[in-house]
Amino acid sequence: MFWIGKAIGIILHPLIWIIVLLAIAMLTKNIKRKKSFLLVAFITTLLFSNIWIINNLMAPFHDPPQPMKRGEIYELGIVLGGITSYDRITKEGYFNISSDRFIQTALLYKEGHIKKILVSGGQNGLIKEDNFSEAGFIKNKLIALGVPSNDILVEELSRNTIENAQFSKQILQLNNLTNNTIVLITSAFHMQRAKLIFEEQGYKLRTYPCAISILPGSTKFKPHYIIPSTNAFDSWQTLLKEVAGKVYFAVSN
Repeated sequence: MFWIGKAIGIILHPLIWIIVLLAIAMLTKNIKRKKSFLLVAFITTLLFSNIWIINNLMAPFHDPPQPMKRGEIYELGIVLGGITSYDRITKEGYFNISSDRFIQTALLYKEGHIKKILVSGGQNGLIKEDNFSEAGFIKNKLIALGVPSNDILVEELSRNTIENAQFSKQILQLNNLTNNTIVLITSAFHMQRAKLIFEEQGYKLRTYPCAISILPGSTKFKPHYIIPSTNAFDSWQTLLKEVAGKVYFAVSN
């Protein structure tokens, strides 16, 4: 299922569709059909490069911030992976644009809202990157910030959200933490689906959305939004993958 999911994720990128349309237009000898495919490719490009449209479509999937109140204390917070990248040349790991998950986890610990941290994530790429462990990388960075090693649990096998929930549950069982309310820390756009998956596994959750990507003001039209944006294509892929993930979860349960 992991490989199928990754393949679907690639297919769902709008640029793939545009390239296919252009290729068909180049290969067909029928002039009328060629023009039709070129027109569709042009309209598709305009649609999927508009950042205002995709921001408004993504907004309903985006959980709002849920700040901790004074006195809110939990035994454990689970932070989901997908926040690092690995470079095969330098043999180093790096934080990516979702690294606010790491920042907020560290803050929750430092402010006393969570007593322990479980980092869940192995490698989520198609190709295994040497012996790089995302959870191990994040643990080392947390230790560098002063979080004691014995307050950090790691789950290094998962490659997607379903496996995050399954394998983390095993860690919780080993540490007698299954009856506690867990703080689930992941990106705001990813939280709705992650919550469904974790609750299906029997978790009691206090969600903590972070890595906010859709600000309230970004759904309001501004004149510069008519300029095509390359970032919009990636946002479309993110949205379509999230929708596909929700559909799969609904069908399989």
